[in-house]
This record gives sequence, structure tokens and C-alpha cells, in this order.
Amino acid sequence: MNEITEQSVLEDVIIRGDLSKLSPEQRVQYYRMTCDSLGLNPLTKPFDYIMLNGKLVLYAKKDATDQLRSKKGVSIDDIELSETDDTFIVKVKGHDSTGRSDVEIGVVRKSDMQGNIANAQMKAVTKAKRRLTLSLCGLGWLDETEVETIPTAKPVVVSETGEIIESPAGIP
Repeated sequence: MNEITEQSVLEDVIIRGDLSKLSPEQRVQYYRMTCDSLGLNPLTKPFDYIMLNGKLVLYAKKDATDQLRSKKGVSIDDIELSETDDTFIVKVKGHDSTGRSDVEIGVVRKSDMQGNIANAQMKAVTKAKRRLTLSLCGLGWLDETEVETIPTAKPVVVSETGEIIESPAGIP
């Protein structure tokens, strides 16, 4: 890769957040560096890839938010559940080990989880807690409970060696 091409790839990653132009080796390196920078164990696969708005990006999975809560001392202080005719709305308040506090919400349709009301409520709580965790950790990433609600987000399967195995049209 020549210097101009490398600069263009770096710009796509740093400025635009698009990981699609990285080589498989660079993608693995980026994934590991991201995990290292956050103190996460890459062996647990805390992130997965999606195509979102024409860019290949990482999103946080359960393992990421669970590890971040532990590492950053994120605690949930209060959970409020309310409902409308068709949704559950959960508001969570919490803080981290530095005392920084925040509030987030999670909204889930009652028809989610094949209409199992209890599971839909739990999903709304989980969504709110994960959003709070990412917010308190200063990460503007999506978590997996949000990804499934974005119609334009397409999962991308990437191997452990960084090769794109399955991808939507438009990604090599």
C-alpha cells in the first residue's frame, strides 16, 4: 500500500469511522487496539460489525457492556418502568466510580419477543442499562439491542483473521 492510499484509509477510519477499507490484518489490529484501549478481553468478542449508513462499523455486544460496567465501576441507582399502549419505556439512572452520573432510556415494543410481555420488559431494562453504560464510559457506540431496531443496519460477518465472510452489497 503506498503512502497516499494509506493516508486515505486512515482518513476513512479516523474521520469517517469506516472500517471497510482496512485490510483483514489491519481490521484485526484495529479490533485488538480498540479492546486494549478500553481494557476489554478480545477473546470474548465484545464487538461485532455492521454496515450502517454505508460504513462498516463496530457495535458493542453484551460482553463489551458487561466488562465496561465492571472496569469503570458503573452502578445502576434507579430504574423506572412505564408503558404506553404499545411500548415499554425504561429510564435508568446510574453513576461510575468517579461519581459521574447519567440517565438513559430504553424503549421496546410490547410485540417484541413474540409478544411475551415479561421478556419485552426485561429487554427494555437491558437496553437502558447498556445505553447508560456506554454513555458513562464516553462511548457513542450502538449496542446490540439498538442495532436490531435500525432497518438500514446490516450485520457483517468478519472472521477472526479479519476477512469479511458475509456482507451486504457494496463491501468487497
